[in-house]
Amino acid sequence: MKYQNYMNLFLLSTTLLVSEEIATERQHALSNLAPKGNFVLRVEGKTRSTQFSYNNKGDKVGLGEGLNAVHLNQNLFPSLAIFGEGASLGTTSSSMEFDSQRFEISFGYGITDDLTVGIIFPFGTVKNKVDFSVSGANLGKNPNYNPLVAPSATNLPYLPTTTGVTPFSTADVQALLASPTYGYKPIASTRTTGLADPTIGLLYQALKNKDSSLVLAGGVDIGIAKEDDPDNLVDVPINNGNSALRVRAEYYRNLANNWDVFAKAEYGIEFEDRVTKRVPKQGEILAPQSSTEKVKRDLGDYRSYELSLGKSVNNWRYAGRLYRLEKDADDYTSDIGTDVTVLEANTAGYANQWEAEVSWSGVDAWAKGNLAMPLIVSLAYKDTFSGKNGLDWSELYFRVTSFF
Repeated sequence: MKYQNYMNLFLLSTTLLVSEEIATERQHALSNLAPKGNFVLRVEGKTRSTQFSYNNKGDKVGLGEGLNAVHLNQNLFPSLAIFGEGASLGTTSSSMEFDSQRFEISFGYGITDDLTVGIIFPFGTVKNKVDFSVSGANLGKNPNYNPLVAPSATNLPYLPTTTGVTPFSTADVQALLASPTYGYKPIASTRTTGLADPTIGLLYQALKNKDSSLVLAGGVDIGIAKEDDPDNLVDVPINNGNSALRVRAEYYRNLANNWDVFAKAEYGIEFEDRVTKRVPKQGEILAPQSSTEKVKRDLGDYRSYELSLGKSVNNWRYAGRLYRLEKDADDYTSDIGTDVTVLEANTAGYANQWEAEVSWSGVDAWAKGNLAMPLIVSLAYKDTFSGKNGLDWSELYFRVTSFF
């Protein structure tokens, strides 16, 4: 009986919301506010993929560019200098493809019609499909090399292929990377599954009239995601595993003929934490295992902006959106005085994206008794068209929102 009373009150409040001129914002859950005394539940799924990234100049390049067309000569392995200019263990060929599936479950509770508190639980999987090979070596492994004795003119780890030894292969390079000096895991496809960083926060509707509304939001990301593996050159973490403070403003306005405009701006302040990193020296491509240390990390703060133009037709809303993300450079500090500038290089960047979205609202149908529960369903496609020091994501996502 008590539950039925709650549902009757919710039905009344929803019917009133539907009848308001500003109903489009609530009907299509643009701000995710919950009615007073009720919960809002949102389930969101995203699938993203890319084979490209943007470098520090803003040029689009293939993923794995840093491991592609690398000449394994004395510039990378100084021990090869004894064989003279042109001595090589081969040239690498590398390509990668990122594929990500991410899900978010959001719960919110309406303290009042204008104040909602809630939490977001994100989780997912990131896969990196890697193709890696080495060819063209003019050196091979010396079958008589004794690794227990220091390399010398009479104990060389390599010999020119003119002596009849087999050229260095991809497997030989993988073994070299896994040696005690470097201690890297094999360069191969990876799959990472787990929790991302959840967010606890609130939404407050600071302004509401017949034509517009302003919602202010604040939240804290809780850094629990597993950090990047310093011994893996190609794995991709679920999240950065860092805690942050997020503040956001959302503005909605009705226009004539069922058009509307929706704008959002967010600022994220990253908190300092500690992570385990290999710290390369200037000009060093492969950092040895001995360079690993726990360093202080302060990821660069970020700003994001969205502008959406929508058109409502009955219970449908069609929208186009522009999105921009800007990120400041990261800052690292070593407790033992190691030069960490290589870790900070090329970490400031931006991304520009466009998005097309269609959403359907069943709130009106539910309020009239024609639907078992209130549902709002959205489907959108987002694509990156320019950037710097970031990934060229293409993204498809769906979102389902309900109240109870």
